[in-house]
Amino acid sequence: MTPGVRPSAMRALAAVPVAFLFVAGAPVAHAECDKDAVNVGSRMPDLKALGATDEAGKSFTLKALKTPWTLVTIGAAWCVPCKKELPAWDKIAPEFKAKMTFVAVNINHDMAEGKKFNDKLKLVNLTRVYMSEDKAGSLALTMPSTYVVDGKGVVRLAHCGFEKGDVEGEVKKLRAELQKLTK
Repeated sequence: MTPGVRPSAMRALAAVPVAFLFVAGAPVAHAECDKDAVNVGSRMPDLKALGATDEAGKSFTLKALKTPWTLVTIGAAWCVPCKKELPAWDKIAPEFKAKMTFVAVNINHDMAEGKKFNDKLKLVNLTRVYMSEDKAGSLALTMPSTYVVDGKGVVRLAHCGFEKGDVEGEVKKLRAELQKLTK
């Protein structure tokens, strides 16, 4: 499997020349996402309408969160870069807890598999949410995908991919961007 590309996307990519496969799965640090993805300036889709649930299996919506900002990261157990990204975001979440809620949306088809993955990563500062990959649509054309959403539901930062070989560099970039946004 190509790292960073959803299995359902692999079927669509099967007809694409091999040279483009490796570009599609490559991390794009803090850049706009695919043109068909959620991007800066667009409204964040309603996760509840997409079938998102919390750890207890109850419907989840960003509107219920109490902080003025939300970081939403989309990942899955099969996503190799997610294994580095999720713990990195979990580590910096406490720095922003007064202004921002960090939400990790796992899109494994099997919720139990997603929970097991999150438990293995020992995520303690991220609000865990689960949703089927089939419903994720434009939220995660590249894996992982991270969005920072303001209190009105507008995406202010779209970060597609994760450079797993430069975790500290990724953390430094995100921290700087979050500090600018949440002044």
